[in-house]
Amino acid sequence: MSDRGHVVIVDDDVASAEKLQELLEKEGYGVGRTGSSPDVLESIAEARANLVLVDTHLSDSNPFELLEEIKQSQQARDVPVIFMTSLDDAEAKAKGLESGDDLIVKPFDAREVLARIERQVTVSKVRMALRESEAKFRSVMESAIDAIISGDAEGLIRSWNSAATALFGFTEAEVIGQPIDLIIPERYKKAHQKGIHRVSSGGPSHVIGKTVELAAVRKDGSEFPVELSLATWFLDDERYYTGIIRDISERKQAEQKFRSVTESAIDAIISANHVGDIISWNKAATDILGYTEEEAVGQRLELIIPEKFHEAHRNGMARFTKTGEAHVIGTTVELAACTKSGEEVPIELSLSTWTVRDERYYTGIIRDIGERKEAEEALRQSEQTLRDRTEELKTKNDALEETLNKLNAMHNQLIMQEKMASLGKLSAGMAHELNNPASAAQRGAAQLQTTFSQLQGIQLRLGESKLNEAQLEKLVELYKVARERAEKPADIKAIIRSDRENALEEWLQEKGIDTSGELVPSLVSLGSEETDLEALTDLFPEEQFSMVIDWLSCMYAIYSLLSEISLGSGRIAEIVKALKTYTYMDQAPVQSVDVREGLENTLIVLHSKLKRGVTVVREYEEDLPVIEAFASELNQVWTNLIDNAIDAMGGEGTLFVRAKRDDRWVIVQIGDSGSGIPEDIQSKIFDPFFTTKGQGEGTGLGLNISRNLIVQKHFGEISVESQPGSTCFTVRLPMDSKLSE
Repeated sequence: MSDRGHVVIVDDDVASAEKLQELLEKEGYGVGRTGSSPDVLESIAEARANLVLVDTHLSDSNPFELLEEIKQSQQARDVPVIFMTSLDDAEAKAKGLESGDDLIVKPFDAREVLARIERQVTVSKVRMALRESEAKFRSVMESAIDAIISGDAEGLIRSWNSAATALFGFTEAEVIGQPIDLIIPERYKKAHQKGIHRVSSGGPSHVIGKTVELAAVRKDGSEFPVELSLATWFLDDERYYTGIIRDISERKQAEQKFRSVTESAIDAIISANHVGDIISWNKAATDILGYTEEEAVGQRLELIIPEKFHEAHRNGMARFTKTGEAHVIGTTVELAACTKSGEEVPIELSLSTWTVRDERYYTGIIRDIGERKEAEEALRQSEQTLRDRTEELKTKNDALEETLNKLNAMHNQLIMQEKMASLGKLSAGMAHELNNPASAAQRGAAQLQTTFSQLQGIQLRLGESKLNEAQLEKLVELYKVARERAEKPADIKAIIRSDRENALEEWLQEKGIDTSGELVPSLVSLGSEETDLEALTDLFPEEQFSMVIDWLSCMYAIYSLLSEISLGSGRIAEIVKALKTYTYMDQAPVQSVDVREGLENTLIVLHSKLKRGVTVVREYEEDLPVIEAFASELNQVWTNLIDNAIDAMGGEGTLFVRAKRDDRWVIVQIGDSGSGIPEDIQSKIFDPFFTTKGQGEGTGLGLNISRNLIVQKHFGEISVESQPGSTCFTVRLPMDSKLSE
C-alpha cells in the first residue's frame, strides 16, 4: 500500500478514469479502478482504501445507493466518498455535495483535484487511526480489573467498562450520558461540581494527576471506599476526564485491623518506604520516642537514629536495595534510638520488609529495653545475694514440702473418713434391710421343719389306713388346691375371715377335731367352709377325716412357709445385686453407665431411710444415652445428694429424681421439699469443711467431694437452686467425654 494512501475510482467513463488514475499515481497514490458498483466494497476492503471517487452518472447502478452501502459497511463506513460530475449538471452537483464528503467537477483542474483528494485522504487516515486507537482503548478498558470511566467537561459519563459494571452495579447502557455524580455520595456532590467548574475555568486541580482515596456509591445505594487515579485530556478543544477506580474495601478493613493492632501494641511499630521516609507511627512510638505521629510521618528514619549510626544506616539500606544482603532484617537486635529530647535509649529492634506494587517497605517493632537493662544490671548485682539466700530458701522449701505432704495426707484421711462415714450409714441401712427378710426366712425354715415332721406322721397314718382309689384322687385334688392357695391366698376381709374362723371352729369341735394351732386359720385361707368339709365326711370315715383335715392344714402351711422364704431370699438377692452394681465390684474404674440404673441402685441402698416417710418421684427420659464415667464414684455423688435431701426434709417429704438430656449433656436433678438453703450460705456449700449440720453429724466434705468428682474427674458441672420448700441440685455430665482414652 502506498504511503500517501489508496484511492478507488468508480467510473464507467474509461478515458476520464484513466486520466484521473494517471494523475494520482504520479503523485504517489495507490489507485484501484472499477466500472460498476458490485465490486466496490470488495475493492475497498482488499486495498484498505482511504478514499472512494464515484461518478454521479453510472450506467448500471445508482451512485447514491452505493454511498449508502459504503456507509453501512463495517469495514468501509469511515472511508470518505467524493462524487464526480460535469460542470453543467447542477442537480448532480447539489446532490453530490449534500450526500458525499466533497465534489469534483469535470473537466478536472489537476491542482484542485489533488488538493481535495489529499484533504479527504488525510481525514480518512485520521478516522482510521482514531478508530484503531478507540478499539485498542476499548480492549484495554474491558480487560482491566479496575473500573475505567470517562466523562466530559459537563460531568456526563462517556465511557464505562465491564469492571465498572461489576463494581457499581450499573450497566453501560444505564449510565452513558448520565451525570458522573450518579456514583458520588450526596455529601460530596457540591464539592465535585465546584471542582469541575474550577478546572473548566482554568483554575487549579486538587486531584488530577494524583491517586486519592474517596468514597463511592453503588446502584443499591451502599457506600464503599475507593482509590481514584484521575487524568484529563482534550479532543477537538473539548476537555475530558478519565478515572481509574479501585475498590479498597478489603484494604481499608486490613488497614483498620492493622491500625487497631498497632495502636493497642505496647511496642513502637514504625513503617518506612524504600527511601527511608516514615509512613506510619503508632501511639507506643510516641510514648517511647516522644514525637507525635504528625511530627514523625514524612520525616527520614534518621530522625530517631543517633547521629553516629547515620552512615551505617544509609549504607545498610543501599546494600540491601542493591544486593538483597541483610544484616538485621528478619532478626532481633539490640540498638540505641534517639528521642525527641535528644536522649539515647536502649531498644530492641525486630525489622521486616515487604513489597506493594514493586515498591519495598520496611516495618520495625521497637521495644524500650531501658528498664530491662536496668533490671539486668540490678540482677547482676544481686546474683550473689540470691546465691546466698538460695540455700536458706531450699531449707525452707524442704520444710514446706514436708508440711504440704502432711496436709495432703490429712486431706486424704479426711476424704477417707467421709467415705467411711458414708459407708457406715450404708452399712447400717443395709443391715436393717437385710435383717427383716433374713429373719423371716429363718423363722419360716424353723416352722417348716416342725410342720414337715407333722406332715410325715400324718402321711404315715393315712397310709396305714389303706385309702381307696377315690380317696387318693381326692387327696391329690386337695394337694393342688393347697399349693395354689399358698402361692395366691384368698383375699378375705378381716370381719368375714373372723366370722368364718369362728363358724369353722365350732363345726370342727362338734366333729371332735382338735382346733388348736393354725388349723382353723389355714383352712379359712384355703377358702374352705363347713359345706366343703361336710362333703369330705361322705368320702372319709371319722378317723380318716380328722387325719385329712390335719394333712390339708400342714400342706397349706408348708407351701405358705416356702413362699415366705422365697420372698425373703428374693429380697436379699435383690439388695445384694443392687449393692454389687452400686459399688461396681470387680469392674474397671471407667464404665459405660446408664445414670438411671445408678440412681435406682442408690435408692435401693438408701431404702431404709426412704421408707420412713419420704415419697420418691421419678422422672426419667426413655432415650437417655449411656455415658463413660467412673461408675462407683458417680454413685457416691448420688448417695451424698440423696442422703442430704432426706436429712433436709427431716425424713418426711417429697424427693424428686430426674434424668434427661439436653444438647451435649446428660442432666441429673435431685430435689427435695425441705426448708431450703439460706441464700447467704448458698455460695459456701461446696467449700471443704463447710456444713450446716450439728457437731458430729457431718464432715463438711460430702458436697466438696461431689463437686470435685463431677467437675475434675468427669469434666461436668454441678449447681444448686434453693428457696424455702424447694431445693434442687443439678448435675451436668458430658455425653461425648472420652475418659477411657
